[in-house]
Amino acid sequence: MKSLKSIKKPVIITAVSALAISGALFSQSTYAAQVTKPIKAVYNNIKIIYNGTEVPYDAKTEPLMLDGVTYLPLRLAGTALDKKVEWDGTNKRVVIADNGVPIDQSTVTALNNQITTLTQELNTAKAANTTKDATIAQLQKDNQTLKDDASKNSSSSLKDLQKELNDDHSDDYNTNSDITLDGNKSDITVTIEMTKSRWTDLTDSRKRSYLEDIVDDILKEYKDADIEGTVKNSSNRDKMATFTTNSRGDVTLKDVASSLDKSSIQRSLSDRYGTYAGVGFDFTVRGDSSEAIVEVYVNSDDWNKMSNSQRNTLTDGVVDYLKDKESVSKVTGYIRNKGNGNQIITF
Repeated sequence: MKSLKSIKKPVIITAVSALAISGALFSQSTYAAQVTKPIKAVYNNIKIIYNGTEVPYDAKTEPLMLDGVTYLPLRLAGTALDKKVEWDGTNKRVVIADNGVPIDQSTVTALNNQITTLTQELNTAKAANTTKDATIAQLQKDNQTLKDDASKNSSSSLKDLQKELNDDHSDDYNTNSDITLDGNKSDITVTIEMTKSRWTDLTDSRKRSYLEDIVDDILKEYKDADIEGTVKNSSNRDKMATFTTNSRGDVTLKDVASSLDKSSIQRSLSDRYGTYAGVGFDFTVRGDSSEAIVEVYVNSDDWNKMSNSQRNTLTDGVVDYLKDKESVSKVTGYIRNKGNGNQIITF
């Protein structure tokens, strides 16, 4: 091992030729003119480690210590840090730059030309897309116009067919009906209005025949149409029945139970039978047109005094009124004691 005396080498070093690192990369001293000073440098086998790897050097570039500050040649530091270091003797400057692959002007020119060409192609494509968008918008507009015209023509044709159906079928089976068509040539909805009594006067077979005659005439005009319909009460537009058809024009009919005007029915029954055979009666009604339940309230003693003929006349009259006047399919009746509501008989 070298003694401290043997490793000390006095040297003369110009300040700008070395890099000092002791918490800072460069010495902060700046000289306006060239100055030469004798110094004592200490060479102590200093190693330079960059990212874990030792940076080699020779005797001319060996780092040194001076007054407790470590110095190493700037070119050696540049090599370690992958920097390009040059000495500008004319201007007395140390020039440091990043290492990189130089690109010649012809390559730059070629790349710029390529960018220009691509920009032109992009602008051309944008213009073409704008033209296509305008064409698509116009086609969509034309298509909607055609649809609107077709809808108007279809609507006009349906109105003509509707008039023909009313001319041919409004008086069938004495229905005195009004027929309305909605939709288009492929999907048609039929609405038929007539009074409730005229509809209920028809037998099931006549109802179906009447509807099938209408459907057949529609299919003669629009053979592929899907047809469904509704029969409504012309007085209040309550739905009385619905129907669907198949491709042959066969009708599937479904009568719809409609609500009853219960207060009106109770008033009518009271007007007719409120006082009958010298006996007072009260009435309540519930249910719908498919089945109505009527309750008749009377004092049990008064009921017992009535003859069987009088009782039958009363109950039959109530049932007939509901079936004939209110088109109720089924009637269930109860005679009840006014005093306690107990049931006396059913009818």
